[in-house]
Amino acid sequence: MSLPFQRMGSLPGVWAMPAVEAQPGWPLPDAGVFLRVFSGAIKPSTVLLRCAVGYIGIWQVIYEQGRNAPDAVHEQLALLTFAIDHEAGGHTREIPFVAGAPMNPSSYGEMVSWLSWKYLLTARRQDLPAHREHDAAQLVRHIEAFDRLVGDVQAGRVRLPERATEVYPPRTIRANTGGQHGRSS
Repeated sequence: MSLPFQRMGSLPGVWAMPAVEAQPGWPLPDAGVFLRVFSGAIKPSTVLLRCAVGYIGIWQVIYEQGRNAPDAVHEQLALLTFAIDHEAGGHTREIPFVAGAPMNPSSYGEMVSWLSWKYLLTARRQDLPAHREHDAAQLVRHIEAFDRLVGDVQAGRVRLPERATEVYPPRTIRANTGGQHGRSS
């Protein structure tokens, strides 16, 4: 997979990011778009979607190696989240937010990352009776929270943080319930 950023020489943690591809007015992708990309039903056609596909491979390594996963895997996870948040800013740059619109506790990239994790768990453990229903229910709850967040952001009722917040599992604000926090899954 070709990522939209490149390491800058041998400097650790320094990456070159291209200009944001997303334009104001482009809708922020909802969960359905990502799920179709994760399943291979559609090809990732944007930087944001190409980065999201990268989560599947990273979460696969973490699923298989657990706490033994190399630090580089976690660095890649953070880098993809940064790139997705960077692109999400292009989608939301000119949205007129309602006065006092609350900031979501988790970034869009964190929500996409968690969606890919829940998708992977559901796919990997679907034949295990002890996990099947639980994983599917968590995936559905996250899809609903993700789509509600996208709708609230597009309508200007909730703002997204520009960078990852490291709130795990990711949390969302339900704009229509007075800004109460809720776990997405």
